Amino acid sequence: MSTKIQQSVRLKSIFLLSRPLNLLIVAVTMCITRYVLLTDVLEKQGTARLVLNELHFSALVLAALLITAAGNVINDYFDQKVDKINKPEKVIVGKTVNRKMAILIHQGLNSVALGLVFWVGISSSFVELTIVPLVIMFLLWWYSPVFKKRPIIGNALVAFCTAVVPVFAVITDLHLLKSEMTTFTWKGMTLYTYAWLWVFGVALFAFVLTMIREAVKDAQDEPGDRAGNYQTIPILWGMQRTKRYVTAWMVVFLVMAGWCLTRIDMVSDMAWLIACLIVPMLLALYFVNAAKTPRDFGKVSRWIKVVMLCGLLLMLVILG
Repeated sequence: MSTKIQQSVRLKSIFLLSRPLNLLIVAVTMCITRYVLLTDVLEKQGTARLVLNELHFSALVLAALLITAAGNVINDYFDQKVDKINKPEKVIVGKTVNRKMAILIHQGLNSVALGLVFWVGISSSFVELTIVPLVIMFLLWWYSPVFKKRPIIGNALVAFCTAVVPVFAVITDLHLLKSEMTTFTWKGMTLYTYAWLWVFGVALFAFVLTMIREAVKDAQDEPGDRAGNYQTIPILWGMQRTKRYVTAWMVVFLVMAGWCLTRIDMVSDMAWLIACLIVPMLLALYFVNAAKTPRDFGKVSRWIKVVMLCGLLLMLVILG
């Protein structure tokens, strides 16, 4: 194989190692949270506007993507042996990308991301912003070798990191606008508090969805995880109790969606919420109860991804 072909294969492998679809979801989530949700809240005051310039926000989005990609790389680094059993056709680290290069990529991505966030923090007089990526980097580093091998805590850690994404998208704007937004009230609370309630609401949905997704992934990866001596929920509890656990989280999600349904006045918005959140989750719930083997959870995983994408679409429709 020629050098150019080898380099092309390696670059493609590095690109796939970053999980491009996950990165796209992160970027879209941040943009929708800021430009749709936060803008909608600020319009209620009439005078407040987004203050973080586009260059700085783009830097934050890029930083989030780099941190996410670095987390995916280090996850594959530690999971190399397990992945050879669970998804041998998708193993990259140890094949087209050696382990030393994977570590260098991980460190390089995190370093650039931290530099970007520090630059934005200095420019906006909000250096405390740097704490967010530092915490996420620390958690993602220890996720695969320690937390992933333990029941629930590993799933909760990933869910927490996912829930931070919408918060990270608006935290700088809200910090800079705090004094202005606290002088205006909306529905019995300051606009600043109202904005954070919306953001935390989106973060909560992201947390619950990720708890479902991670438990489903554990069920899919049960053969390899067992060989790696992991202590995931399916290994400790068995498949039937795992299905009940996933079902419980799905019910929580449906209850949350149902509560949101009662807060909507327009029939068209109700229809969108039912179509985007409730129907696909009910289908996922059906496939959970029908699952008998780890492979069967693949259908559940696909429907969870549909719910995630439809949730973003729902925010565009209702708030856009």
